[in-house]
Amino acid sequence: MRTRRLSAFAASAAIHVIALIAAVVFEARSSAAPAPPPDASTAKDPTVVLVESLPPSETVTETDAPPDTLGIRVDEGSASVTLPGFTFDFSKVAGRATRLFPFLTGSPSLNRVTAPSRSRSRLPNPLARRPSDEHRPPLVLGDAALQSVVDKAWSRRDRWRVFHTIAGLANAHSPDQGRLPALLGAYVAQNGLQPYIDTSIRDPRLWVELGLAADHADFIDFVTRFAASNPSTKAATELLFLLDKLAQGSLDALSTLVDTDPGEQLRWTRRANGEAYDAIVTIREHYRLLLARRGLTSGDAIRAHYDGVRLAILESILLTTPGGYRAGDARFLMGAIYWKQGKAASARRVWKELTVGPGDRYAVASTEMEAAMRAAEERGLDARRINRILEYEQGRWVSFSFDRLWQFGYRFDTF
Repeated sequence: MRTRRLSAFAASAAIHVIALIAAVVFEARSSAAPAPPPDASTAKDPTVVLVESLPPSETVTETDAPPDTLGIRVDEGSASVTLPGFTFDFSKVAGRATRLFPFLTGSPSLNRVTAPSRSRSRLPNPLARRPSDEHRPPLVLGDAALQSVVDKAWSRRDRWRVFHTIAGLANAHSPDQGRLPALLGAYVAQNGLQPYIDTSIRDPRLWVELGLAADHADFIDFVTRFAASNPSTKAATELLFLLDKLAQGSLDALSTLVDTDPGEQLRWTRRANGEAYDAIVTIREHYRLLLARRGLTSGDAIRAHYDGVRLAILESILLTTPGGYRAGDARFLMGAIYWKQGKAASARRVWKELTVGPGDRYAVASTEMEAAMRAAEERGLDARRINRILEYEQGRWVSFSFDRLWQFGYRFDTF
C-alpha cells in the first residue's frame, strides 16, 4: 500500500521533498501545472454531525478483537531497541498494540466529535454543555514567557509527557480570556508538525512514529474532555485543531507500518532485539487484517478514511467555534482536502465562504485563496493558481519545520 504521508506528528519524505521543490521551482513550470481531475462523484458530500454518543449498535468495535497487547510479552530488561545512535523503549507500543490508531478503530471519546448522523437537526451538540461555573483566572504570559512554555513542551518523541505542563495550564485558566488560546495555538503550530524521513534505514523512524501513535489516545481523551467541559471557547477550538493534526500523524504512522517489509527493512531491529522485531511483525499483521476486513485495501482508501475523519473534526470547529474564531482556517483546510481528492466543486463551495479572521494561522494562503475565488467568479477557476497557493503554503511549512528542528539540534532524518 502506498499513501501520501502528510502528518501532524509525522510526515513522509516524498511529500516533503516534493513540496519543498515545488515551492522553489514552481514558477519555472507553472505554465505546465495540471488541473485537478473533475469531482469523482456527483453525490453530495456527507453531512458530519456531532452526537452525544453512538448507540451500541453503531459504536465502532471489533467483536473478535484480541487484548490490547495482541499477546505480545515484553520481559523486563529487554524492552529496548538499541541501534547505532538510537535507543527506543517499545514497551508502551506493545502495551497499546490494538489502540495505536484510534482514528481508524474508533474510541468513545473520539466518536463524540467525528461520528456521522442521518439527522443534523434533531441531535444535540455534544460540546454544548454548560461550562463549569467555577471562576478560572485568565492566563497571563508575556510573549517571551509564552514562547518559553512552548519550547519546553517541544519533543521529537514522548509528546504526551512534555505536554502535561500545557494541559495543566489549560485546566487551570480561562478558556477564552487571557493567553491560553494563544498558547495552545502556538503549541500546535510550532510543535505539532515535524517531518520524519528515513534516508538510510527504516527502523528508527518506524519506532518513533509508533511511539507517537501510542500517545494519541491520551491526547484524544484530553481534547475531547476539555472541549466537552469548555464548549464553544477559543481554547477548545485550538485543541480541535490539534486533533486534526493528530489525525494526520496517525495516517502517516499507519502508512509507514503497513508499507514496511519487516524482513527487508527492519534488519537492524531483528539483530538488536528479536522480541521487538516479532512485536512489529505481529502488530503489522493485525492492522493489515483489520484494514482488509474494512475494505481499506489501498492507499487511496486509507487516505479517504482519514480525510473523512479530518473533515468531521474541521466541521465540528465550524459548528462550535465562538464568533467565527479561526473558522477561516477550518475552511481553508477543508477546501484543501477536497481539492486534493479531486473534488474541485466541493473545494470551491467551501472556499467561497472563506474569510480571514484575526489570528488565523493560514492567513497568507487564505487571503490568496479569497482572491482566487473572486477571480473565479469572473474568469472561471484557475487550477494552476490554486495549486500554487497550496504548494507555497506547504513550502512555508517545510521551511519553518527545518528551522524549528535545527533549533533543537535535529534534522528531518534524526530522531
